[in-house]
Amino acid sequence: MQITEQYSTPFYKNIIDMPPSMVRKLWKRNNILLLDIRTPQEYVEHHIPGSLLIPMDYLEVLQEYFSDKEVAVVCEHGNRARYATYGMPHLYKKKAIYMIGGIVGWMSMGYEVVSGMDENGTKWEQWLDEKLK
Repeated sequence: MQITEQYSTPFYKNIIDMPPSMVRKLWKRNNILLLDIRTPQEYVEHHIPGSLLIPMDYLEVLQEYFSDKEVAVVCEHGNRARYATYGMPHLYKKKAIYMIGGIVGWMSMGYEVVSGMDENGTKWEQWLDEKLK
């Protein structure tokens, strides 16, 4: 199967746009890390199972935990994720995928989401504590 990649700009070859359907295929194959950049409150309300929460305000400080992986950056509607990819291209050593439409687009396709806080939703706080020591 061929995955179609769409580039919004020729200037960032490591950042591509992808619809939720293609992101989900990569995720199901364990080919990417889903990086949720919303707030902890939004994460508790609903998130994609297995996604890693690092709130957008902490991306720069905690980049070492994701910059060497291929990631799909997700937020609620896609606005913050667009900024966190195209506005911060230096954070990604490998491919960064901007998921078009955000988690709202994901849910509109009927894809899985869960509620509540889990281990992936609290790792960022532990990492931040370690950096501040």
